[in-house]
Amino acid sequence: MRNYDFSWIIIAFVLLSFLWTYFKIFRVRMTGIEADAVVTRMEEHETIDSDGLPNEYYDVYVRFQAQDGRTVNACLANSDCFLNVGDWVKIRYIPGKEDYPVLIS
Repeated sequence: MRNYDFSWIIIAFVLLSFLWTYFKIFRVRMTGIEADAVVTRMEEHETIDSDGLPNEYYDVYVRFQAQDGRTVNACLANSDCFLNVGDWVKIRYIPGKEDYPVLIS
């Protein structure tokens, strides 16, 4: 197998991964249950890109009450670096899959 043939497989895999993630977030936004959540914690991560420059991103953790009354702590599937601990946000989640909430405001 030639090197360029293998690179197309990697590109296709990365593209499909992005599409699958977008589909999951879209599904939660369209069919999920809305809830109020409070930001409880933010974890900063840093990576180095191909040019050697640092990239920072945050995992944002929230706490909310599910439809069945349980208190759920989860990491947002999509996050906003302009959030702070203690901020109240609107999320959506799929019942039974509360560990994957999506930020909507």
